[in-house]
Amino acid sequence: MTTTPDVTRRRAAAGLLAADAVLHVFWLTGATWPFPDRRALSFAVLGFQAPFTPPVLTGLAVLLLAAAAALWHGQRHITTVVAIAAAAQVPLRVAWAAGFGSHTAGALFWWLNLLLYLPLCTFLAIAARTRRWHWLVPVAVAAAIAATAYFYQPGTDRYPTAEGGSHFVDTRVARFHYLREGEGPPLVLLPGGTASTFAWRPQLQALSAGHTVYVVDLPGQGYTEVHDRHFAYDLPSMEAAISAFLDAEHLTRVDLAGHSWSGGWALSFAQSHPGRVARLVLLASSGLDLPDTPSWELLKLPVIGELATDFAFDHAGVRAAVAELFVHKNLATPAVIEAMWRPLTNRENLRSVYALERGLDWRRTQRRMPATTQPALIVWGAQNTTLPAWQASRFAALMPHTQVHVLDGCGHAITLDCPDQVSALMRTFLS
Repeated sequence: MTTTPDVTRRRAAAGLLAADAVLHVFWLTGATWPFPDRRALSFAVLGFQAPFTPPVLTGLAVLLLAAAAALWHGQRHITTVVAIAAAAQVPLRVAWAAGFGSHTAGALFWWLNLLLYLPLCTFLAIAARTRRWHWLVPVAVAAAIAATAYFYQPGTDRYPTAEGGSHFVDTRVARFHYLREGEGPPLVLLPGGTASTFAWRPQLQALSAGHTVYVVDLPGQGYTEVHDRHFAYDLPSMEAAISAFLDAEHLTRVDLAGHSWSGGWALSFAQSHPGRVARLVLLASSGLDLPDTPSWELLKLPVIGELATDFAFDHAGVRAAVAELFVHKNLATPAVIEAMWRPLTNRENLRSVYALERGLDWRRTQRRMPATTQPALIVWGAQNTTLPAWQASRFAALMPHTQVHVLDGCGHAITLDCPDQVSALMRTFLS
């Protein structure tokens, strides 16, 4: 019996899928070759961090073997599914090869996508196709999704203006926006995650009597403009940004405070530069190697993360999200919501949300906690639904020099939800 070209291509595709299944069985043994660990393996293969656990790997291996068997024997319906799945990936992988989105996964994934994954998906789509229209629908749908994910811009205020009393300083990394008040030892306050300098306003006023207080937007926040086109939004990059600001302001040694994500950035900087940080204040801080809430974990997925960010951080989405951060709902005022939303109409700030979620590796901070030398004040809200309050005791168990306070009646936005209590604890600790 003569083998037709279509059958030859289909069986070649079946061989590729079977080889991929064997590779997943190999990783099932605990090996991560050719990568050093599971995180690196996940980023290289998928472009984001996924649980390469035995149940996941077993399921993928079985699925790949079943698809290979169906292609080999020419089972029409499964072959069609394989063709559609492969074809749908082509425009997305072309977008990543063009530089849209893949930079958050690292250079290795970009090269592997360009030289290996994109050609293989194209070949599988061609080899498994059974009708011409199978190309058109998935490609069109995937192209529309990619265009929405990487080009849609929510909001209308593309170039928001900074608040009154603002200062700016230029560095190689960014043009930093910051506030400064008071006289005395320098204290640097870093806003949390998607917030900006407004989030520390109560503490800026309360603490400036005894300190020169700086509140600074880091890259991806507020009104800071990133100069470095290849800024990575990972812990080493955020450390470099803090260092660049301190150098620009000629600050050799400071007290450093951070909230949520920025607490983790402050902790990481203190661990890497112990001589530059005298004391740490960590408010509802990141830094433990734990999964985030499901809605934030979703941002790690390519395309899905971009789409979720675009639609979750429009004005209505921000209004709903901010309310969840407060126990005292009356303090989640329209002015607070506006202050949170307006910087997120800047495309770079919006992109930083999913880029940071994918790039921040808290194994690095947790591993170094026992050797963290600075005295640290740990403050948490008991009603925190973003980072549960039990994490405060975990910080205390891992770090040698800590004071821990869990405040009842306070949520995640603790600097604004319980400003007087936070300011009083910081004033006592820093004095």
